[in-house]
Amino acid sequence: MRLAVDKQRHILRQVTQTNLSNRNIAKLCGVSPNTVCELKRRFNYTKKSWDELASLTDDEFRSELGTEYRSTISGKAIPDWTKVHEELQYRDMTLSLLHAEYLEQLINQPQLALCYSQFTANYREWQKTLHISMRQFHPPGEKMFIDFCGRTMPVVNQETGEVIMMQIFVAVLGASGYTFAYAVPSQKISDWLECHSHAFAFFEGTPKQLVPDNLKSAVTKHTRELLILNRCYMELADHYQCVINPARPGKPKDKGLVEVNVQIIQRWVLASLRHRKFFSQEELNLAITEKIKILNYKTSKKYTISRFERYEKFDKPALTSLPDEPYKHSRWKYSLRVPMDYHIEFEGSHYSVPYQFIQHNVDIRTTKNTLEVLLQGQRIASHVLRDTPGKSTLEEHMPIAHQQQAKNEPEQLLFWASAKGKNIEEWIRQNITKRRDFVNGLKSARKLRHWLKEGHNLEDVELACEFALHFNQLSFAQLKSIFERRAYLKPKPEITALVQSHENIRGPEYYRSALEERPSC
Repeated sequence: MRLAVDKQRHILRQVTQTNLSNRNIAKLCGVSPNTVCELKRRFNYTKKSWDELASLTDDEFRSELGTEYRSTISGKAIPDWTKVHEELQYRDMTLSLLHAEYLEQLINQPQLALCYSQFTANYREWQKTLHISMRQFHPPGEKMFIDFCGRTMPVVNQETGEVIMMQIFVAVLGASGYTFAYAVPSQKISDWLECHSHAFAFFEGTPKQLVPDNLKSAVTKHTRELLILNRCYMELADHYQCVINPARPGKPKDKGLVEVNVQIIQRWVLASLRHRKFFSQEELNLAITEKIKILNYKTSKKYTISRFERYEKFDKPALTSLPDEPYKHSRWKYSLRVPMDYHIEFEGSHYSVPYQFIQHNVDIRTTKNTLEVLLQGQRIASHVLRDTPGKSTLEEHMPIAHQQQAKNEPEQLLFWASAKGKNIEEWIRQNITKRRDFVNGLKSARKLRHWLKEGHNLEDVELACEFALHFNQLSFAQLKSIFERRAYLKPKPEITALVQSHENIRGPEYYRSALEERPSC
């Protein structure tokens, strides 16, 4: 019987010294009624009084009642599970290898050895007896735990006096506890990714898994059924050959190591810098680096080996080498449909896509200097990122007919307009040559040509163009409005005096003579 001997004594005390029913005793002791009934049966079988049983030791008490727990592996040589647990922290170590070494130690007594299934099952049972808050052990190079401190640090802008509260990023390697901290202005994705790049450089390698919290820069959505990671964060993990394994929401013990180190950094690093005034991010990070170095080299009575020594021994040899180039942050826009003019819009500029992909959904990825268009993860177009609004068109993205038309389109438009009338020609010339936004001027000229194909009176259009040129109205919408309102047929207003002379107006001469006739004082 697995029931603790203290609880067995308590149950039998209630059975022998009270008149409670089995059900009430079971409810009082937190066991099932069947357990009470079984102990009562065993007590009656012993034919002893409660006082006689109460004076026995625990082992004698269990033996008398027959409730001692008989292990299925009694008589076997039981390994030191604590040592087995520690051995598993080494890289590439497995239970299978440890079981083989265990069998070698019992080569002369094979009858005492556990088979592999018993060995693993009993190790798992031993793991369950560990205290729930016991320090977790992680294979070297396996995990990097990540979080932001709850406390921030102020940085003062010397020019404006503005105070920026810097966020403190913390990363900890699982096996050694080797710690890195870095200050950034925010927890946004750009700062989040920058912190990771600095952390990997500090650790001189990358772990197999990244274990972040569920902030938006890392996890877009995390439920029991669905996990959606930030696309840029996934890209960083791919660049450094890592896997992202976020902690469960509301389960801080999933990343207890970094939670403890965050608390240590807040107490031993940030608190010690509270009286210093910092005027730049670089200055603050330099001070944090000095404090972190002391923390990583520090030993204590409990941990006689420093974090740095454990890092050199366990984590560093197991980390993956850094790539040749550090990760460059990119921005994304998703699921954009390619329009009929095969140009994708991004921040006021338009970039061409091969015309074969019209009406396809594509993604846009931008870095500091480039823009890429991707279809199902494959790049189909690349452009230099424009600083100002405009249009970037690659000739190979255009249909052949468009390529031929684009080469001499302005000349063709002027040649066509010369046959229509001098005002039409001049209106198109000014659209093509004098407008700052050449693209819109070219569009206006094209629209006029297309509009005239509908059969509008050429003489009226000529007069409308003359009127539009007189008032410098070069957009097609303005020209069309003039034509529809017949504004060109109305006489131009003449500039006249606001007040005209007639017989009822006295005029300046009247007041001058009246002034001369007034007697002087």
